[in-house]
Amino acid sequence: MKILNIGLSLLIFATACQQKDKKKDDQAQMGSDTTSVAAAIAENGTYQYLKNGDTISLIIAIDGDRVHGDLNYNWKEKDRNVGHIDGILKDGILLADYTFASEGQQSVRQVAFKFSKNRAVEGFGDMEEKGGKMSFVASDKLAYDEKFVLEKLSQ
Repeated sequence: MKILNIGLSLLIFATACQQKDKKKDDQAQMGSDTTSVAAAIAENGTYQYLKNGDTISLIIAIDGDRVHGDLNYNWKEKDRNVGHIDGILKDGILLADYTFASEGQQSVRQVAFKFSKNRAVEGFGDMEEKGGKMSFVASDKLAYDEKFVLEKLSQ
């Protein structure tokens, strides 16, 4: 009887260990799937807003969570801003430094874009000067204005 109890205890212990390992594997798989989905939302390529003579063009290349590319604003009857972005993509939101030229002067400011399937929407919020660039006061509290939706151009 004692041998039967020991055998039964070992069987229960082995089963519990296997279940614990399976749960860890499932959690790891879910974590990587979430990262894949977030990365799949934003894709390499060109996103563009074109309406009433105004154009916003965002061309991005994604390498892991790093993003770089070009961002140009061409407002009808206003000065153009032409520049380059470098930033981080996290949970479908790109937060980047935008180095641009406008009226013959170079400036740096933070920009944010929220990506969803085949589109990007720019984020706006209070800004302050920090270290020679304009930065968001609270990047987690930005408003994403659906007025200027950039659509992904097919490649």
